[in-house]
Amino acid sequence: MTPTDNPKQQFAAVDELLGRWLKSRNTLLSKYTDIALSTEASLDGTEIDSGQKALGEVIVDYVSTGHFEVFHELINEAELFADGGHKLAARLIPEISDTTDFILAYEEKYGAGQEYPETLERDLSALGEILESRFELEDQLIAGLHNRHRSKLADARPNMA
Repeated sequence: MTPTDNPKQQFAAVDELLGRWLKSRNTLLSKYTDIALSTEASLDGTEIDSGQKALGEVIVDYVSTGHFEVFHELINEAELFADGGHKLAARLIPEISDTTDFILAYEEKYGAGQEYPETLERDLSALGEILESRFELEDQLIAGLHNRHRSKLADARPNMA
């Protein structure tokens, strides 16, 4: 994104970025669910393998976009609004980053099409728990920064009575 000194423009740009990113989160959840259902149905390895590859692509894109775009732009927005939101980001982003190692290790193990039938269900369950934790932290970050700024912008609009 192109940096701006205008809080309203930054907010609008971040809002659009968040919309795309959260849509990719839904795709990620869909791919995760497909894999979970495939392992429960004991489908053949080919279907599970193709599902793992699809999940791996989506999960790496999602995590990368979060770290290299979304969080950066949320911090820029917090600095423009100068409301102390950067402190929340400084606390939550390291916690979110802690989940990244597990997610990338999972993708490395299963994304290359290698089969680990004895550990897949366990690892998939652990991945689900890590994703849930990560999504909660990300949602706290969005609520504490971007959604708070949405309220400030709405409050700043002149009353049209």
